[in-house]
Amino acid sequence: MAVKPKLYPVLPRTPRDKTQVPGGKRAALSRIDYSRKLQSAEWYANGVLLDGHYVDVNEQEVYATDDRSFINNKDWKVKLAKGQECSAAYSREVMLKKPTFYSCFSKGGSYTSNGSGTMNGGLYYDIKDSALLKEQAVARVKNRLQGKIGNSQLAPPLAESREIGRLVRQINGIGYDALHAAIALKRTRGRSAVKLFGDIWLGFGFGINPLLKDIKSAADSILHYQTRVDQRTKVSGTANRDWASGFKTTDGVCCYALGIGFHHYSEHQQSVRVVAAVDLKTRSAASYSIGDHLGLKITQAPSVAWELTPFSWVVDYFTTVGPWLDDMFYTIPGDTTYITSTQRYHCRTRSIPYFYPLFPGFPGSGSGSDAVAKYSYMFREVLSHLPSRPLRIKSVDEIASNGISKLLNLGSVLAGHLSID
Repeated sequence: MAVKPKLYPVLPRTPRDKTQVPGGKRAALSRIDYSRKLQSAEWYANGVLLDGHYVDVNEQEVYATDDRSFINNKDWKVKLAKGQECSAAYSREVMLKKPTFYSCFSKGGSYTSNGSGTMNGGLYYDIKDSALLKEQAVARVKNRLQGKIGNSQLAPPLAESREIGRLVRQINGIGYDALHAAIALKRTRGRSAVKLFGDIWLGFGFGINPLLKDIKSAADSILHYQTRVDQRTKVSGTANRDWASGFKTTDGVCCYALGIGFHHYSEHQQSVRVVAAVDLKTRSAASYSIGDHLGLKITQAPSVAWELTPFSWVVDYFTTVGPWLDDMFYTIPGDTTYITSTQRYHCRTRSIPYFYPLFPGFPGSGSGSDAVAKYSYMFREVLSHLPSRPLRIKSVDEIASNGISKLLNLGSVLAGHLSID
């Protein structure tokens, strides 16, 4: 079984100051700095140590830090067993640096210089805005809650049921339409085939496929309603993104007429995890009816009106109007025990040293190990309710998601307006 890597670098254990506060909780706010002595950096010219060109061996540097802020509830196990809220805000920030150990030399005419020492490569972290990740995580929590409840949203499909007759006629006429398009293929220079393909694609994507899913969803929802039970459940949703960055720096002089720099390569990992513990009361709650379970409520009117709006799906490709309307009257049939949102970020920067001449006529070279820096950040907050998705324009990545299907849908709409006469 594979071992999951730790988020934080391994640091020495050190006692932390803790402050007692009312309410049976301990508040702690601490920062620990780990220091070490710098290894001496020396320059030699023709075998002689140059005065002033070295670092004092007694100089200290901070190579790691550990910041924590939390409220610790000592009775959390008892409260958790009773199903009570026991979560609290927590944050931690950890940094660890490992320097490069290098040696180098340069030579010009009768002059020879050697150098050696240690140098940190640098830490280049970039915590991006996590609002979009949080929104995606909340959406997954709601989808999993819906799976636990077994409900459905049948109001929009029932409102569109008037299109079933046209869909059946389209299916029955596929053979005749295909023959007609084949006969007119040469005369229309292929436009008849393109138009036929567009009609079939739209009929399947917006008619047959959704209809089959809605029928199955309705049957499953009715079965879940008949066998529903109150339950205590916990669901979670996670959204993450990874990216990389890199650049080049010049960082100093390592011996006479020879400079040292680094190629920096950073790997970034960011995630948001939302956890919700809920006491679902789909049987004992008198206000929960079959209409609520099947999504046949007056509060569904805005979503139904939007679904019936021509080409609303095109707008949904670029905006969040549909999800925003769905969340407008979203409620959980039960009591919420706790909801937490946890943001994590990790960055690892690998700095590869390189050496370059500072003056013409003084060639040189050097070698050194990779310098490594790590940074980890974690922040947990307690939420009073599941956030609603905001009304906004989608990001480029969201628009590009399932891009081939979206392009085929848009192309099929345009193909439907082709003239074949």
